[in-house]
Amino acid sequence: MKPFAIVADSCSDLPKDFRQAHGIDYVKMMLNWTEKDGTVRENIADLDWETLSSKAFYDILRGGTRIYTSQPTPQDYLDLFLPHLKKGEDVLYLACSSGLSASINTAKILAEGSLKEDYPDQRVIVVDTLRAGMSLGMIIMDAQRLKDEGKTLDEVVDFVEKEKLHYKEIGIPETLTYLKRAGRVSGAAAVMGNLIQLKPILIWDDKGCNGVLEKAIGKKKAYATMAKYIKEDIVSPEKQDVYLMHADCSEAEIEAFKKAILSEVPVRSVIPLPLGPIIGASSGPGTIIVNYIGK
Repeated sequence: MKPFAIVADSCSDLPKDFRQAHGIDYVKMMLNWTEKDGTVRENIADLDWETLSSKAFYDILRGGTRIYTSQPTPQDYLDLFLPHLKKGEDVLYLACSSGLSASINTAKILAEGSLKEDYPDQRVIVVDTLRAGMSLGMIIMDAQRLKDEGKTLDEVVDFVEKEKLHYKEIGIPETLTYLKRAGRVSGAAAVMGNLIQLKPILIWDDKGCNGVLEKAIGKKKAYATMAKYIKEDIVSPEKQDVYLMHADCSEAEIEAFKKAILSEVPVRSVIPLPLGPIIGASSGPGTIIVNYIGK
């Protein structure tokens, strides 16, 4: 069987220990913002928070500054793909949803263009997972499991294409302020929503975009609504580890949400992880997201 490598991007929120254990690298997207004195800052969208801590990142947002995200350059993709191709490996890039980022188009152009010409006996396959965050991370983890079991590149691709919409995300932002800054809701809607503590419950749709499932007033009601939806949608909960992604939330908030889920859904475990910088830049501090496999 021809060897192949699985690679990702900054949208995946894939935990460091898993990436290191399996040699999974990712293309780094970028962050940029302007300080109050006019200084422009730029930083890597680093999943390990080594160059900018999670708290520092979310404190920048709390201070009223908008953080912008930018796509990888063609060279960024070449730096990720070429080492594998030079070793004789094919490459499977499980990409962030095209509904969230257009970066996948750059990877596709390279895969079908210069890389195909320079490495005619090897393949770079780019899959639009229609997912981001830890739902994308879970796809990558299962793809790696299949690879470790001896599945071929084509078999892994077939699995991802068939199953990707079963990887679910459901979450709530702390406030609508950051979605307003990112252009996702109007200013008037954000002001009114914050006044009445409106919590839009967001999910991934089948086009890889965020959609509003329901709206709840207050955090307690939002937690209960989310737990009810997960209970109705989750598949074999007793066999699942679900991931609770949080944007610099307190331990008390994390525990309260875990309790809300576990009181309704008998999952094997709830694993808290920091929400990565790409999704966090739009949703803002205090956001909580649950990722699981559903119907």
